[in-house]
Amino acid sequence: MNVMALSATTGNHVDEDLMTRRQVAYLFRVTSSAVAIWARRGRLPELRTEAGRPRYRRADVEALMRRGLMRRTR
Repeated sequence: MNVMALSATTGNHVDEDLMTRRQVAYLFRVTSSAVAIWARRGRLPELRTEAGRPRYRRADVEALMRRGLMRRTR
């Protein structure tokens, strides 16, 4: 599992680029559990807040979307 902890010094501008599990699930039209499985399998790198909540970088989510679209168009 790809997990990194976010420290208090990361700043608010970084938080804007982070997405919750529910937000990612909504974009892909899947359940939150599916997103958690993707993270466990290494398809989507996961960050953890100090409170232990999972977050995902928007750039990583967009890259996963592009990879998924490329697979469907082949």
